[in-house]
Amino acid sequence: EIANEAADLVYHMLVLLADCDMQLDDVITILADRHKA
Repeated sequence: EIANEAADLVYHMLVLLADCDMQLDDVITILADRHKA
């Protein structure tokens, strides 16, 4: 059940990113920068 909910969350996040002309790599870059701080 958790895996299904996570899949829905990721799907909707990817749709939102695409609508904002962004990609998952943009988010990963931000997370990497935060990890360095």
